[in-house]
Amino acid sequence: MRKYYVHEYRRAFHPQAPAWVNDVPAFRALRHGLDLRRPITLITGENGVGKSTLLEGIAVSCGFNARGGAYGEAVTGRGNPLRHAATLLRGPLPMNGHFLRAEAHYEVSSEFNLTHDTDLYALSHGESVLRIVQDSFHGAGLFLLDEPESGLSFIRQMTLLAELHQIAAAGAQLIIATHSPVLLALPGARIHEFTADGGILENISVRETTSYRALRDFLADPHGIADYMVDVTGD
Repeated sequence: MRKYYVHEYRRAFHPQAPAWVNDVPAFRALRHGLDLRRPITLITGENGVGKSTLLEGIAVSCGFNARGGAYGEAVTGRGNPLRHAATLLRGPLPMNGHFLRAEAHYEVSSEFNLTHDTDLYALSHGESVLRIVQDSFHGAGLFLLDEPESGLSFIRQMTLLAELHQIAAAGAQLIIATHSPVLLALPGARIHEFTADGGILENISVRETTSYRALRDFLADPHGIADYMVDVTGD
């Protein structure tokens, strides 16, 4: 039977939890817990539902630096209030892995450059994210990725999909927050979509996600959808 680094993330009504967590839809949805026992768990939903906040909460509960980076690097911000927002049920495996925040990974690039024969600053944003995955991710760790598709073309997102699938097949556990219909098609992944009203659609198919349906409708009539959106925003 496969073992996992983390099993479940459940809302905790801790007195030190910040009051604003009550306003984050993704945390309101955690009242029944989020089952993470899967090689790949995908978290999706519209902007503002709290996907990144939830992923950060999982990361700091595991001991990762809140700003991202490899497990075991110097941790700052151990007082992160999200440590009290929910309870993480850990598995039996010793913690290892990487927390990749696409919008902030340049902040930890200096540490990466010191331990790898590369210079992330010489790469584009998207290519540097892909390089971290290719050089640092492996089959023995927990890998948390926050919108890793940022800066990647559609074709390079498919490259990332293949890389992540191989890493999970080798034994890694992945938890990914994403808007990308490409990444939502990762084989064997469990998809959870959070909604703005504090709900959660659990274990849905890629075709049921809002991201996929929006892209499908746009590709079916790109000019019509574009004209409609221009009219709506104009009004």
